[in-house]
Amino acid sequence: MENSENSFSFPSIHNFPPFYTLQPTQTTWQNQAALWSEIILSYHRHHKLYRLDLSESLNSDLFNLNSQGIRRKLKLDTLQAIIDTMVYRGTAEWDPPSKKDSAIIYWRKPEDWANLINNWVLETGMSNSIVTVYEIAHGDSAEGFEFHGLDQTILMKALDILVKKGVAQIFQGTSTDDMGVKFFGVNG
Repeated sequence: MENSENSFSFPSIHNFPPFYTLQPTQTTWQNQAALWSEIILSYHRHHKLYRLDLSESLNSDLFNLNSQGIRRKLKLDTLQAIIDTMVYRGTAEWDPPSKKDSAIIYWRKPEDWANLINNWVLETGMSNSIVTVYEIAHGDSAEGFEFHGLDQTILMKALDILVKKGVAQIFQGTSTDDMGVKFFGVNG
């Protein structure tokens, strides 16, 4: 691991070789899946990542142990089982649901993103203003807020929550980025 300020500090279990093999005992497997879930969520939060391409990520430091001559690698079917556990717990979603090769990782739930966005609207005086989806995720006024750079799928889920709460309205655009969002300045 690198010692830069941006490097992720893995918990000690990450260096335990049996951790990379799906455990046959149900109780042990449940603990193993929970630990992997925590690592995946922490890793994604640390790096502000929102998606996990399973095949591609199997070669990353997240799912590999290469320490003191010991090499272990998580297998695809084990990673799929871990993500299935996360889907069941609401911290991940297969994308698309018909395939198990890519997942959205919810290190913060869409409801929480919706609250952060609504608080931003209230704090920055954007009540009764219309902004584009692009401006919310990438605009200057959102810079420095945790949702800046948010994955578009998660952002749209958060905005849909605000619409259902009656604190926002979405206007169609030529693309998702061009869609307008009017915030009513209501604390939902």
